[in-house]
Amino acid sequence: MADKHSHAALALENARLDQESRRAVRDRDDMLAIVSHDLRNRVNAIVMLTGEVLSREPGDERPLMERDDVEAIRGAARQADGLIQDLQDVSRIASSRLWVERQPVLLSDLVKELADMFEPVMKDAVLRFVRRIDEQLPPVQADRHRLAQVLSNLLGNAVRFTPHGGEIVLTAERHEDSVRIGVRDTGPGVSPGDVPRLFERHWQAPRLLRAGAGLGLFIAKGIIDAHGGEIGVDSELGKGSEFWFTVPR
Repeated sequence: MADKHSHAALALENARLDQESRRAVRDRDDMLAIVSHDLRNRVNAIVMLTGEVLSREPGDERPLMERDDVEAIRGAARQADGLIQDLQDVSRIASSRLWVERQPVLLSDLVKELADMFEPVMKDAVLRFVRRIDEQLPPVQADRHRLAQVLSNLLGNAVRFTPHGGEIVLTAERHEDSVRIGVRDTGPGVSPGDVPRLFERHWQAPRLLRAGAGLGLFIAKGIIDAHGGEIGVDSELGKGSEFWFTVPR
Protein backbone atom coordinates (compact mmCIF):
# COMPACT_ATOMS: atom_id res chain seq x y z
CA MET A 1 0.00 0.00 0.00
CA ALA A 2 2.82 2.38 0.93
CA ASP A 3 4.50 1.71 -2.42
CA LYS A 4 1.30 2.57 -4.27
CA HIS A 5 0.99 5.87 -2.41
CA SER A 6 4.62 6.74 -3.04
CA HIS A 7 4.28 5.94 -6.74
CA ALA A 8 1.13 8.07 -6.97
CA ALA A 9 2.82 10.97 -5.18
CA LEU A 10 5.83 10.68 -7.47
CA ALA A 11 3.58 10.66 -10.55
CA LEU A 12 1.77 13.77 -9.34
CA GLU A 13 5.06 15.53 -8.65
CA ASN A 14 6.40 14.62 -12.08
CA ALA A 15 3.20 15.92 -13.70
CA ARG A 16 3.50 19.18 -11.76
CA LEU A 17 7.13 19.64 -12.79
CA ASP A 18 6.27 18.89 -16.40
CA GLN A 19 3.47 21.45 -16.33
CA GLU A 20 5.77 24.08 -14.80
CA SER A 21 8.41 23.34 -17.41
CA ARG A 22 5.92 23.72 -20.26
CA ARG A 23 4.61 26.98 -18.77
CA ALA A 24 8.17 28.33 -18.44
CA VAL A 25 8.83 27.55 -22.09
CA ARG A 26 5.60 29.29 -23.14
CA ASP A 27 6.46 32.29 -20.98
CA ARG A 28 9.93 32.48 -22.51
CA ASP A 29 8.54 32.26 -26.03
CA ASP A 30 5.94 34.95 -25.30
CA MET A 31 8.60 37.29 -23.91
CA LEU A 32 10.92 36.72 -26.85
CA ALA A 33 8.06 37.34 -29.28
CA ILE A 34 7.25 40.69 -27.64
CA VAL A 35 10.84 41.90 -27.45
CA SER A 36 11.78 40.54 -30.89
CA HIS A 37 8.86 42.45 -32.42
CA ASP A 38 9.87 45.72 -30.74
CA LEU A 39 13.56 45.21 -31.48
CA ARG A 40 12.88 44.40 -35.13
CA ASN A 41 10.95 47.67 -35.51
CA ARG A 42 13.95 49.66 -34.25
CA VAL A 43 16.44 47.76 -36.40
CA ASN A 44 14.23 48.20 -39.47
CA ALA A 45 14.19 51.96 -38.90
CA ILE A 46 18.00 52.01 -38.79
CA VAL A 47 18.28 49.86 -41.92
CA MET A 48 15.78 52.01 -43.83
CA LEU A 49 17.46 55.32 -42.97
CA THR A 50 20.99 54.11 -43.68
CA GLY A 51 19.75 52.44 -46.88
CA GLU A 52 18.59 55.82 -48.16
CA VAL A 53 22.14 57.15 -47.78
CA LEU A 54 23.77 54.15 -49.43
CA SER A 55 21.37 54.27 -52.38
CA ARG A 56 22.33 57.80 -53.47
CA GLU A 57 23.77 58.15 -56.92
CA PRO A 58 27.42 59.19 -57.41
CA GLY A 59 27.68 62.96 -57.70
CA ASP A 60 24.64 63.63 -55.54
CA GLU A 61 25.60 66.90 -53.85
CA ARG A 62 22.97 66.81 -51.11
CA PRO A 63 24.27 66.44 -47.55
CA LEU A 64 25.21 62.85 -46.84
CA MET A 65 22.64 62.72 -44.08
CA GLU A 66 20.18 65.25 -42.71
CA ARG A 67 20.32 66.04 -38.99
CA ASP A 68 16.80 64.66 -38.50
CA ASP A 69 17.91 61.36 -40.05
CA VAL A 70 20.89 61.15 -37.71
CA GLU A 71 18.65 61.88 -34.71
CA ALA A 72 16.19 59.20 -35.85
CA ILE A 73 18.96 56.62 -36.20
CA ARG A 74 20.39 57.48 -32.79
CA GLY A 75 16.92 57.29 -31.24
CA ALA A 76 16.23 53.88 -32.78
CA ALA A 77 19.62 52.60 -31.62
CA ARG A 78 18.99 53.80 -28.07
CA GLN A 79 15.59 52.13 -28.02
CA ALA A 80 17.13 48.89 -29.25
CA ASP A 81 19.76 49.12 -26.52
CA GLY A 82 17.00 49.70 -23.98
CA LEU A 83 15.21 46.54 -25.08
CA ILE A 84 18.43 44.55 -24.70
CA GLN A 85 18.84 46.01 -21.20
CA ASP A 86 15.26 44.95 -20.41
CA LEU A 87 16.06 41.38 -21.39
CA GLN A 88 19.13 41.38 -19.15
CA ASP A 89 17.14 42.81 -16.24
CA VAL A 90 14.39 40.20 -16.65
CA SER A 91 17.02 37.47 -16.55
CA ARG A 92 18.61 38.94 -13.41
CA ILE A 93 15.27 39.31 -11.63
CA ALA A 94 14.13 35.80 -12.57
CA SER A 95 17.33 34.34 -11.12
CA SER A 96 17.39 36.69 -8.09
CA ARG A 97 20.60 38.31 -9.32
CA LEU A 98 19.42 41.90 -9.65
CA TRP A 99 21.98 44.04 -7.85
CA VAL A 100 21.14 47.44 -6.35
CA GLU A 101 23.98 49.74 -5.32
CA ARG A 102 22.73 51.53 -2.24
CA GLN A 103 23.86 55.03 -1.38
CA PRO A 104 22.20 58.09 0.18
CA VAL A 105 19.65 59.46 -2.31
CA LEU A 106 17.66 62.68 -2.03
CA LEU A 107 14.43 61.59 -3.67
CA SER A 108 13.11 65.15 -3.95
CA ASP A 109 16.07 66.00 -6.20
CA LEU A 110 15.68 62.80 -8.22
CA VAL A 111 11.95 63.29 -8.74
CA LYS A 112 12.39 66.93 -9.78
CA GLU A 113 15.14 65.90 -12.21
CA LEU A 114 12.86 63.34 -13.89
CA ALA A 115 9.98 65.82 -13.90
CA ASP A 116 12.14 68.38 -15.70
CA MET A 117 13.16 65.72 -18.22
CA PHE A 118 9.54 64.82 -18.97
CA GLU A 119 8.21 68.39 -19.05
CA PRO A 120 8.79 68.89 -22.81
CA VAL A 121 7.36 65.42 -23.48
CA MET A 122 4.18 66.40 -21.65
CA LYS A 123 3.92 69.62 -23.65
CA ASP A 124 4.37 67.79 -26.95
CA ALA A 125 1.60 65.38 -25.92
CA VAL A 126 -0.67 68.31 -24.92
CA LEU A 127 -0.92 67.13 -21.32
CA ARG A 128 -1.25 69.12 -18.12
CA PHE A 129 1.63 68.16 -15.83
CA VAL A 130 1.18 68.76 -12.10
CA ARG A 131 4.00 68.32 -9.59
CA ARG A 132 3.37 67.81 -5.90
CA ILE A 133 6.81 67.14 -4.49
CA ASP A 134 7.69 67.44 -0.81
CA GLU A 135 10.89 69.49 -0.77
CA GLN A 136 11.91 68.07 2.61
CA LEU A 137 11.92 64.37 1.85
CA PRO A 138 14.42 62.47 4.01
CA PRO A 139 17.34 60.77 2.27
CA VAL A 140 16.98 57.05 1.59
CA GLN A 141 19.54 54.31 1.04
CA ALA A 142 18.87 53.30 -2.55
CA ASP A 143 20.21 52.81 -6.05
CA ARG A 144 19.61 56.20 -7.69
CA HIS A 145 19.92 54.89 -11.26
CA ARG A 146 17.47 52.05 -10.64
CA LEU A 147 14.86 54.28 -9.00
CA ALA A 148 15.15 56.69 -11.93
CA GLN A 149 14.54 53.70 -14.21
CA VAL A 150 11.31 52.86 -12.35
CA LEU A 151 9.99 56.43 -12.32
CA SER A 152 10.87 56.93 -15.98
CA ASN A 153 8.87 53.83 -16.85
CA LEU A 154 5.82 55.00 -14.90
CA LEU A 155 5.94 58.50 -16.38
CA GLY A 156 6.46 57.13 -19.89
CA ASN A 157 3.48 54.79 -19.56
CA ALA A 158 1.32 57.64 -18.26
CA VAL A 159 2.19 59.73 -21.31
CA ARG A 160 1.37 56.83 -23.67
CA PHE A 161 -2.03 56.12 -22.18
CA THR A 162 -3.30 59.62 -21.43
CA PRO A 163 -5.20 61.30 -24.28
CA HIS A 164 -4.44 64.86 -25.42
CA GLY A 165 -5.80 67.39 -22.98
CA GLY A 166 -5.50 64.99 -20.05
CA GLU A 167 -3.62 65.42 -16.81
CA ILE A 168 -0.70 63.66 -15.17
CA VAL A 169 0.07 64.29 -11.49
CA LEU A 170 3.46 63.40 -10.02
CA THR A 171 3.61 63.16 -6.23
CA ALA A 172 6.42 62.55 -3.78
CA GLU A 173 5.61 62.45 -0.08
CA ARG A 174 6.92 61.05 3.15
CA HIS A 175 5.12 58.34 5.07
CA GLU A 176 5.91 57.09 8.56
CA ASP A 177 8.58 54.63 7.51
CA SER A 178 8.96 55.22 3.77
CA VAL A 179 8.82 57.70 0.92
CA ARG A 180 5.98 57.27 -1.59
CA ILE A 181 6.21 58.27 -5.26
CA GLY A 182 3.04 58.29 -7.37
CA VAL A 183 2.11 58.94 -11.01
CA ARG A 184 -1.60 59.54 -11.59
CA ASP A 185 -3.12 59.90 -15.06
CA THR A 186 -6.52 60.48 -16.61
CA GLY A 187 -6.15 57.68 -19.13
CA PRO A 188 -8.51 54.76 -19.78
CA GLY A 189 -7.71 53.00 -16.51
CA VAL A 190 -7.22 49.28 -15.97
CA SER A 191 -9.99 46.72 -15.73
CA PRO A 192 -10.31 45.08 -12.28
CA GLY A 193 -9.51 41.68 -13.78
CA ASP A 194 -6.20 42.94 -15.17
CA VAL A 195 -4.96 44.79 -12.07
CA PRO A 196 -3.68 41.75 -10.13
CA ARG A 197 -1.62 40.62 -13.13
CA LEU A 198 -0.05 43.92 -14.24
CA PHE A 199 3.31 43.24 -12.60
CA GLU A 200 3.53 39.56 -13.51
CA ARG A 201 6.35 38.28 -15.64
CA HIS A 202 5.59 37.99 -19.38
CA TRP A 203 2.00 39.16 -19.03
CA GLN A 204 0.67 42.28 -20.71
CA ALA A 205 -2.84 43.64 -20.98
CA PRO A 206 -3.74 44.09 -24.66
CA ARG A 207 -3.57 47.89 -24.41
CA LEU A 208 -0.10 47.71 -22.86
CA LEU A 209 1.14 45.43 -25.62
CA ARG A 210 -0.24 47.74 -28.33
CA ALA A 211 1.46 50.74 -26.74
CA GLY A 212 4.82 49.01 -26.46
CA ALA A 213 4.95 49.08 -22.67
CA GLY A 214 7.04 45.92 -22.88
CA LEU A 215 8.47 44.41 -19.71
CA GLY A 216 8.80 47.66 -17.81
CA LEU A 217 6.31 46.97 -15.02
CA PHE A 218 7.76 43.55 -14.24
CA ILE A 219 11.24 45.08 -14.10
CA ALA A 220 10.00 47.98 -11.97
CA LYS A 221 8.56 45.52 -9.46
CA GLY A 222 11.84 43.60 -9.35
CA ILE A 223 13.77 46.81 -8.64
CA ILE A 224 11.41 47.97 -5.89
CA ASP A 225 11.34 44.48 -4.35
CA ALA A 226 15.15 44.56 -4.23
CA HIS A 227 14.90 47.80 -2.23
CA GLY A 228 12.44 46.27 0.23
CA GLY A 229 9.68 48.60 -0.95
CA GLU A 230 6.24 48.12 -2.45
CA ILE A 231 4.77 48.93 -5.86
CA GLY A 232 1.14 48.95 -6.91
CA VAL A 233 -1.67 50.60 -8.81
CA ASP A 234 -5.02 52.14 -7.91
CA SER A 235 -7.22 52.32 -10.97
CA GLU A 236 -10.79 52.94 -12.04
CA LEU A 237 -11.77 51.88 -15.52
CA GLY A 238 -12.62 54.88 -17.66
CA LYS A 239 -11.20 57.41 -15.18
CA GLY A 240 -7.47 56.74 -14.92
CA SER A 241 -4.82 55.12 -12.78
CA GLU A 242 -2.20 55.91 -10.19
CA PHE A 243 0.93 53.78 -10.24
CA TRP A 244 2.99 54.20 -7.09
CA PHE A 245 5.97 52.80 -5.24
CA THR A 246 7.53 53.19 -1.83
CA VAL A 247 11.16 53.19 -0.70
CA PRO A 248 11.95 52.45 2.97
CA ARG A 249 13.50 55.29 4.94
